[in-house]
Amino acid sequence: MKPFINIAIVLNVIYVFNSLPIIWVMTEGGPANGTDILVTYLYKLAFRFGQLGKASAISLIMFGVLLIFTIIYVALVMRGEKDSDAGKDE
Repeated sequence: MKPFINIAIVLNVIYVFNSLPIIWVMTEGGPANGTDILVTYLYKLAFRFGQLGKASAISLIMFGVLLIFTIIYVALVMRGEKDSDAGKDE
């Protein structure tokens, strides 16, 4: 069961990080950009202002951040499993 929970955690973080639809439908970034997140800012840059270069650069940065989070999370989970396995052998 534990591997499925770990996969669900990673996918849920990625989904929440990219939660454009709910914010866009409710506020479109809100009054004075109060509810702007990186994804809504990216969307505005690309499709309202036509700055596709900046938008693609931001999307690559977002990809990098999520990749780093996933690698760190997997490393921590693997280290925790090794620690718990070492305790069982003793």
